Amino acid sequence: MAQLTPTGLVKILGLVTLIMVIPIVGGSVTGLVLDGVFGTSPLLVLIGLAVGSLIAAIGIWLLIRAGARRGFGGGTSNGA
Repeated sequence: MAQLTPTGLVKILGLVTLIMVIPIVGGSVTGLVLDGVFGTSPLLVLIGLAVGSLIAAIGIWLLIRAGARRGFGGGTSNGA
């Protein structure tokens, strides 16, 4: 099993932050703008937030799956 260095952990933390923040903020801002255009205040903001959260959850799931395939999963080391 591969070991993570402190630098590697910081990179993963930054990646997780980007994967979560960009879709959630993007969906919320898009909903806010569309609410202003269509006059449907808070409906599209809430829909944008939900869609952004779903996209973020899928992104985190894909990141975890890729990490598990690289050997950063749980389990025992040295075959013990």
